[in-house]
Amino acid sequence: MKTSKFILSTILCLSVLVSCSSDDDAPSQPNEEEVITDVTLSFTNDADANDVVVLLSVDEDGEDGPLNPVQTITGHFTAGATYTATISLFNSIENEDITIEVTDVEPDEHFFIYTVNGLDMNFTRSTNDVERADGNKLGFETSWVANTASTGTIRVQLFHESESVDDSNEFGTQSGGSSDVDVTFTGVSIQ
Repeated sequence: MKTSKFILSTILCLSVLVSCSSDDDAPSQPNEEEVITDVTLSFTNDADANDVVVLLSVDEDGEDGPLNPVQTITGHFTAGATYTATISLFNSIENEDITIEVTDVEPDEHFFIYTVNGLDMNFTRSTNDVERADGNKLGFETSWVANTASTGTIRVQLFHESESVDDSNEFGTQSGGSSDVDVTFTGVSIQ
């Protein structure tokens, strides 16, 4: 009888140890890249809150789907004005705001790069921008000066897990990693 109880107790203990240790020994899963369907750049004139320019790109099935993104540009920049811009990222497939993940949860794993062609604009990363642990600013909040009348493009890219990033030229440079967002808005104007 004692031998039966001993064997039963041993089996029970081993099964508990195996079930507990299997959870602890499981390899951790890497954080999957999010699907970003909506990218919105909102520019507000620092001197006139009613002067707002919104650049919106909606890709209903995500970057890898067959549908092309639809872009909307609302408003135009006023020559001589300074604008503060923020970017928002959304996954409409799963109804999820991705902005918070990028800016608050994983800023050190992300970096925005901007490219301007044809537009007479100056760009800086805002003093209120999110600062990464490496001292580089994320590029979430930016400042733009619209100089003279012109028309052109604004490209925004969001990189994930770059090997290196550098905000010293303001628009930003990076190497390695993968692109979460790559959107070029055409027909942007300063009047």
